[in-house]
Amino acid sequence: MNIPTKSSTVQKIKADIGNLDVEPIVEKVVVTMYNDFPFLEEKFGEKGKERTIEDNFYHFLYLNTAYKLNDTQTFVDYVMWLNSVLVSRGLKTDMIIYNFEKIQENMTGMLDKKVEESFVSYLDDGIQALKEYKQESE
Repeated sequence: MNIPTKSSTVQKIKADIGNLDVEPIVEKVVVTMYNDFPFLEEKFGEKGKERTIEDNFYHFLYLNTAYKLNDTQTFVDYVMWLNSVLVSRGLKTDMIIYNFEKIQENMTGMLDKKVEESFVSYLDDGIQALKEYKQESE
């Protein structure tokens, strides 16, 4: 699967992230998602894949922002906003949770240890917030 990470949006996000090289992680996550859920390509097409790539770079942008601010809530607020947007576009909250779990799995050993530990913690908090939201919504 060819992962197009050269869009202007991705390039802007990479510039904002700075020296944090997350492209290999994003590529692994997106390939895994599309292999595990072929309906994504059927339902959303190539544009959907491009948005998934961009979304994953945005996840890292917000993780990095939370890290720089030492503020978990920054990431949790982003997660809840993201959930409202993606659910309105036909994705389920479970897919966002799955995406965050795949990020956690695929970034192991790929980043500075302190950064990785913080990102895992922020992702855990984001996943927990989504699970609580989902439970309250049912």
